[in-house]
Amino acid sequence: MGKNSLLTLVIGFIAGVGLTWSYFNFASSNSKTAELQQVNSKQQAAPVVLQPKIAEAKTQSAAPERSASSAKEEGLPLTNTNKQPVDELPLEEQVSQLKQQLAEQKTLMKNARQQLRAPSDAQAALQAQFDEQIRNEEWAYQTEIALQDFLLTSDLSATPEVVSAECKATVCKFELAAPTDNDSFDHTQWRELNDKLLKQEFWLQFKRTTSTSSDTELTLLMATEL
Repeated sequence: MGKNSLLTLVIGFIAGVGLTWSYFNFASSNSKTAELQQVNSKQQAAPVVLQPKIAEAKTQSAAPERSASSAKEEGLPLTNTNKQPVDELPLEEQVSQLKQQLAEQKTLMKNARQQLRAPSDAQAALQAQFDEQIRNEEWAYQTEIALQDFLLTSDLSATPEVVSAECKATVCKFELAAPTDNDSFDHTQWRELNDKLLKQEFWLQFKRTTSTSSDTELTLLMATEL
């Protein structure tokens, strides 16, 4: 083998070693690059995995709001378990409570009416005097007839009915009632009656007079003495 062949072998060996070293460097470089790319891809993929979970949480939290909104739009009642509706009471109990309230109101009105119609001191004194007196037949009869004649002849818009007309020695008590065929009779008719009585001659003898009235009743107590 000549010198040229030996030189050729040496050059070939050196070239092979260089190619082998270059291949390993290239492979190592590619491996590192692949690892870096894999790490980067994992880091970039991480937010993508979290976003659906966040979106899912937002969807779940928003679900009750949409449910309430949908119920409101559809006209469905929104229930509240912490409060009891008032109308849950049985109908019979509601009617019973209303009847009880009505009875209480009637009692209050009756008491107020009795207080308004309670006799005054002057009326009580005249009533006591009337109860104690003995009847003076002549004077009592004339006064009772005078009242009845007045009611028959006076030009009243509505003539009341005489319930009772009784006189004693100096005190008279007249009880009148609204006519049964006149539903519009009220205190204005009693005032008209009183105004016309004051102009009657037989009425001028009375020095003290008291009266209690409602829309349907009038009671008069009169005395010829002070």
